[in-house]
Amino acid sequence: MEPSRPGTQSFAPWLIPRDRYGLSAVIRNVGGFGIVLAFAAYLATVHTLLPWLLSPLVGLMMYRVTMVLHDCAHRTLFRSTRTNDIVGQILGALTGVDFRCYTHQHWLHHRTFGEMRDPQGFYYAGVGRMTSRQYLWHLAKPLLGGNLRAALAESHLAQKNVLRNVANGQILIVIVVQLVLLSIVTGGGSQLGLALLPFVSGATFGLFFSQLRGIAEHVVVAGSEAGYVRSHPTHWLDRIFLYDLNFNFHAEHHAFPHVPSCHLHWMQSTMRADSKDDHVGATSSMFGTLRATYKSLRAHA
Repeated sequence: MEPSRPGTQSFAPWLIPRDRYGLSAVIRNVGGFGIVLAFAAYLATVHTLLPWLLSPLVGLMMYRVTMVLHDCAHRTLFRSTRTNDIVGQILGALTGVDFRCYTHQHWLHHRTFGEMRDPQGFYYAGVGRMTSRQYLWHLAKPLLGGNLRAALAESHLAQKNVLRNVANGQILIVIVVQLVLLSIVTGGGSQLGLALLPFVSGATFGLFFSQLRGIAEHVVVAGSEAGYVRSHPTHWLDRIFLYDLNFNFHAEHHAFPHVPSCHLHWMQSTMRADSKDDHVGATSSMFGTLRATYKSLRAHA
């Protein structure tokens, strides 16, 4: 019997609390993504340039969907392993992320975070040794597509992923999901100029938000980043732009990667009792940590 969280009993009462939590996350983020794309198609009927003003919001929603995919990669979002894999593959097809490759790379991240060999370390590696000016450039770089090359290795565009998906037939999932996505964003094909909106938004703003969170979670100024991870208190602004699914309890997640994220808030008291490091229960928000990092880099210049 899984413990429930306050406010979850009224949603899908026939499901166990963990599955209600997972289903709610999928509906909230995928539904929000679809609504934004549909609105972009509507704006195109007013003026062809208006939908592109939604690019930050489209990128944000794509980024949020990848957080749901993350829990599927850990096979913790739902009780059923098969459900996690199926939902993860669909969400990967939706965001352009190859689920199998991402899962492999992300578990490598858990074993090597803070080290130069971390495959997902391009978001934050070396930030603690930058000048304040280099730090600002590092923050802005994804908005110019600077992180796209590194991220492509986990995408459906990477040759090895394409060949594998063709061989095992999973390319059909990618094609079907992408056709549905294109149908929504182009208004059923009437606004074909918007076909690239999800890709451009995800390759810039989506990777930008992901990088902000990675820096807040793993960067330490004038110290070793190897094995360093930081948690943050719940904050409404962070929740909108930087995390969902209890990602703010990131030290707890790295300590207990097989624990469902809906239970991580219960692990924090255990972490605080066993650790004397202040990064377990950081007092500032994620955005506060980003600001503090800039100030610390200026002070160490």
